[in-house]
Formats: sequence, structure tokens, C-alpha cells
Amino acid sequence: RQPRYLWAGIIHIMIFWGFVVLGLRSIDLVTQGLGLPILGPLMHSGFGPFYNTLKDIFELIVIIACTWAILRRALIRHERYEGSHTFEAYFVLCLISFLMITDMFYEGSALLLMESGKTWLPASQLAALVLPLSKPGFLKDTHLLSYWLHIITFFFFLNFLPLGKHFHIITALPNVFFRKLSKGSVKPARWGIDDIDELESLGVEKFEDFTWKNILDFYSCTECGRCSDNCPANAVGRPLSPKMLTLKLRDYGYRKVPVFKWKRQKGEREDTSPIIGGLLSYDEIWSCTTCGACEEECPVFIEYIDKIIDMRRHLIETSKNPKTFNKVLMQFEKTGNPFGKPAAKRAAWINELDDIPVRILKKGDEVDVLYFVDSYGSYDPAVQSIASAIVRGMHIAGIDFGILGPLEKDSGHQVRRMGEEGLFQLLVEENMETFSSIRFNSIITTDPHAFNTIKKDYPASFEVRHYSQFFSSLVQNGRLKPSKSLESNDVYTYHDPCYLGRHNGIYDEPRELLRSIPGLNLVEMEKSGDRSFCCGGGDIILWHEIEQEEIRMADKRIQMAREVGANIIVTACPFCFIHFEDAIKTGGFENEMNVVDLMRLFISTL
Repeated sequence: RQPRYLWAGIIHIMIFWGFVVLGLRSIDLVTQGLGLPILGPLMHSGFGPFYNTLKDIFELIVIIACTWAILRRALIRHERYEGSHTFEAYFVLCLISFLMITDMFYEGSALLLMESGKTWLPASQLAALVLPLSKPGFLKDTHLLSYWLHIITFFFFLNFLPLGKHFHIITALPNVFFRKLSKGSVKPARWGIDDIDELESLGVEKFEDFTWKNILDFYSCTECGRCSDNCPANAVGRPLSPKMLTLKLRDYGYRKVPVFKWKRQKGEREDTSPIIGGLLSYDEIWSCTTCGACEEECPVFIEYIDKIIDMRRHLIETSKNPKTFNKVLMQFEKTGNPFGKPAAKRAAWINELDDIPVRILKKGDEVDVLYFVDSYGSYDPAVQSIASAIVRGMHIAGIDFGILGPLEKDSGHQVRRMGEEGLFQLLVEENMETFSSIRFNSIITTDPHAFNTIKKDYPASFEVRHYSQFFSSLVQNGRLKPSKSLESNDVYTYHDPCYLGRHNGIYDEPRELLRSIPGLNLVEMEKSGDRSFCCGGGDIILWHEIEQEEIRMADKRIQMAREVGANIIVTACPFCFIHFEDAIKTGGFENEMNVVDLMRLFISTL
């Protein structure tokens, strides 16, 4: 991930591989000083000259990289460094450079003393150029002094690392190794415990409630700011900065368990200030849309979403959630949807499809494709039109499909990410009971959020596909083929929904559907693919607004579309559709721009 920020990435790659190559050199020097030259046989074999040349090359590379990094930090004040651009970074870069220089002079003085020049050692030979050949005593002193300066600096560096941001030199590799492999899934309330009734409390209230991996995340942060630089909540002025959230919790950990004994004796062992509502504001925790942009950028794979959801779980359990949630959660619990609408009307939208028979499944039925409509597709008029287009497409392709109608409950995606774990488990239990009573081969969904949560948060391995995947496969095997050409001069751009793209890696299928439409002019926005900019509407934001927002995320995304000359935004997510439609209206762009769902556009060309 380092090259995603090209120049900073190149610098860090150079330094990282320098550490890898030069680690052997440090071990060799330390063991020599202890009279235990365990690497002696290796260094005196055919490997020795090769390694010494490689080591010298990397010493020069590391010095160049450190100098480059110091100049960049001093001359270019990136916004992403805000809040953490401290003297420590310069100090550590100088320490690293000093380690390289002392080894250069240690080896360079040895070359002159032994008059050895058979092996090409560019760094050591460069150091030898500034040493006086005619003064053996000075060369011996330089050789010895360089050794001890190198060793002292080396051990000082090792002891200094755990005290600040450069602890990541030690913790980053374990953090990457232990990263979560399934994007988009949410960690359980407690690992190893399936029944949440067995837990005394839910979520995170105290620092000790974080998992060991959460705490490893805190100490692995490089303070590069890439997470905050790409966080849409941060971009629109909300009080959330993923970087600062991590650093606040890391520094809290240092205060809670001080490293030095004298600090403990002064009574600084316990920091009793609350994490939520003290260290972190409530709005920080509720600002996150769980879009995953921060996690996609982090070079050491820090996980932010699970921590935030765990803190929300505590707030929900202790009734410290925004009051606007109460009615919505009550409606979820009573009716299985956020609107409070009766289950009997869940399939009422199919009455508008007079020419297409839609089968409402009952327990014991068998069908090839189970279409999971979800709450917005069932009750929201704007999204019902998307569900109707999906049904028309399956009917034209001759697919054996059905819907659950009154048997269907909300997928629970938003509920879980709000922090209401108990209600989520209830919705899952009811949907799983329904799924197990019907025989089907696969599930397709309207909504990327439902697709994600059924696929990754439900306790069964169904074949679950988003409609864009399903219809792309139908186009590829020839069962559907757009025939109507788009004759207008409209310019289209595709917006990647977070839970379709970043969390599930589905980028090609929606674009394949668009490219199958004759005459469609498609352009890409600057932030597309895995750097797509969240619309702001996928989770709790539908029911809670953050007052500090300078501009809504959807408004900012509309600006991005206009910058590339697009007048029609295509998306494959109902929530994106709703938010973009509203942003176009409130921005006064009704006569200039439009938003269309991918399925509605595709079906209009058949």
C-alpha cells in the first residue's frame, strides 16, 4: 500500500528494505563486540563479499531516503500531518542516518588500515575518502569510536522506539500479519462467545475493553495521516479524524500504564478520565459512516470500524445514543423495518407490475434465485422502482425467482453498525429461520449493505450476489443483451458504493453492465474504485445528522462529478441514489444533472 502515496511510499520502501538488509549487519556488530562472532563463518564465506556490497548500497539508499524525508517534512506541510507533525520524526530520521554514517566510517577506516580494496563497498569507500591515510593512529581511533557510537546509538534506538510513533517499526509487521482477512464483516460482541446474554456488558467503555489487536493497532500507527486524508467525514468538517482517534487512544494507553517507574511513583499510573464523552466526543463516534476508506489506505492495516462499532455498542446499551435513534430502533424491533410499516405490505410494490408475475414464497417452497428486497426496496417509493427493474430483468432472462414478502425482515446491516447488537441478532435469527425453510440456490440483493451483511455477518455460507454481479453474468453468457442505443450527448460517471466496492472488491461488474449499453459515454471521477468517496448515507446518517458538517458528503460528490464533465451519476446502491437525488435538488442542479440507478438504466436499454 505504500506506493498509493507515491513519493512518501518510495521513501518508506527504501528505509524499510534498508532495515531488512542492515539488520544482519547490526547483529554481526553486536555479537562481535560480545566476543561471539556467530555470523563469522557466514561473513567469511562467498556470501560475505556479496552481502557487504549490498549493505553498503543500502546504507547510501537509506541516507538519501532519510534526507529526502527530512526535506519533505520541513518544506511541504501536508494537512494529513496536522496534530502529529512533531520533532520526534526529525530526531528518528537523524538517528537512522547516524547509524548508517557510523557504520560507513567503521568500515571505511578498516579498509584504509588493512589496505583492502577487493570488494566494492561504495559507502565505506566514500567515507574513506575523507579520512587521512597517513595517520594510522587516527584511523584506529576512528574505527573504535565509530563502532561504539554505532552500538550506543543502536541500543538507544531500540529503547526509544516503544516510547513514540516509531514503535511501528516493531509492531507494524505483526499488525499486518494479524489483520482481519474478511473486509466488511463486523467483529462479534466478544470473540468466542456467541450468546450475547452471557456477557455482563457490550462494547467498549474502558481502555481494557479493547481487544489485544485493537491495542496493537494503537501502537502500530505511523502517524502518516492517510486515513484522515481519505476519510469523507473528515473531509466535510465532521469532528472525526481516524488518525487522531488512534493517537488519542494510544497516548491514553501510555498515560494509563506509564513506562517509567518515576511516573508511577508520582501517582500517574491510572488515567481515570472516561474514553467516551471525555477523550473522544460523542459526535466523533457517530460521525463514522463505516465506509472503510481509512482502512483501505492504512499502510499497516489498522482497523477502525470495529473499534467505533464497539464504542457504539456501549452507548446503545447505556442509552447514550442520539435520541433520533430510539423511534427507528423501536420500529425495527416491532415491525422488522425502519419505517414501522406492517409486514403484510412488504410486497405491495409488486402490484404495480401487472404484466410480470412475481412469486411470493412460502415455507417449504423451492426456487432457483431468492430475491432479498430489504426494507427500502419494499417500502420506499424511489427504491421500489429499482426493485421493479430487477424483477423485470429476471423475468426477461427467464430466471426462476421469488421474494419473501411478509416473511422477510430487514437484513440488519444498519442496526448492527449503529451498535444495537441484540436487535441485529434477533433480525438474523428470524431471517435465518425463513431461509432454512425454503430451498434455493442463491440470493441476490438490491442493496450492497444487505449483500454485505448476509454474506459476511450471517452464520451461513449462502451464495449471495449483488444484482450487478448477477446481471453482468447474464450479459456475459448471452441471456441478456442491451439493444437500445443511447443517442443523447449525456456523459455518465459511475459512483462505487462503499459496501460494493471497498468492502467487497466489486468494481468491474457494474462497469461491464454500463459498457454493454450501446452509445453510453462513461468517464471516471478522480476518486473512484477503491478510493471512491462515500455518499454519506449508508448507515446511521439517515437518522442522525452531525451539526459540524461544513458540506454534505453527497454535495461534495456531486461537485466531483461536475469536475469531470459528467451530468448523470450512475450508482448501484439505493442509499447513494437517495442522497445524490437530494443533493442535486438542494444544490439547484435539477436542469443540469441527474442520478440514475444502474439497474434502471440497464433495463431501459433491453
